[in-house]
Amino acid sequence: MPATGFEQFAPLKLAGMESLIALGQSLMEQAEKMTRLQFDAGLESARESMAATQAFFAVKDAEGLASWQAAYLQPNLERASGCARQQYGVLVETRGLLADALKQSATEATRQVQENIDRLVEGAPEGFEPLFDAIRTGLNAQLAAMESITRAGEQISEIAAANVAPPPKAAVKAPAKPRAPAKRKAV
Repeated sequence: MPATGFEQFAPLKLAGMESLIALGQSLMEQAEKMTRLQFDAGLESARESMAATQAFFAVKDAEGLASWQAAYLQPNLERASGCARQQYGVLVETRGLLADALKQSATEATRQVQENIDRLVEGAPEGFEPLFDAIRTGLNAQLAAMESITRAGEQISEIAAANVAPPPKAAVKAPAKPRAPAKRKAV
């Protein structure tokens, strides 16, 4: 009899291993994306830094310095910001993968527990139904709580993504020019 009990869990182990392997592959793909982004950004940054350094040594006056800042400093800052946004995007994707895997795992585990409770109910003596109903109610409450947490996490991600997104070009204002002093009236 005990051997039969353990054999019923063999398909669950196989399904769990397949899910774990798929999750591992997805996480490796995400790690590869992140590594590629960082490598490409580092390589581009090194190239731009060399060009900016050479151009900086060629600066002779204040006008040349202003031109250098416009040509090298601002584009490098924008590139770094864009790279950070891309990396954040990969991290959000990874969080989504992990959240989906956790949700799927919890749902499957709950389903299996409910099926086992149903089997136990069939063989249990009379009078134990309230106990099994309480266990089912607890499982349903856990599922509802997990769903609420998942929705809250998605909302937080949406808010964070909105804060990380670049501002529209129209929203970026040019720096204000100093006003000329007011002219006095001649009396």
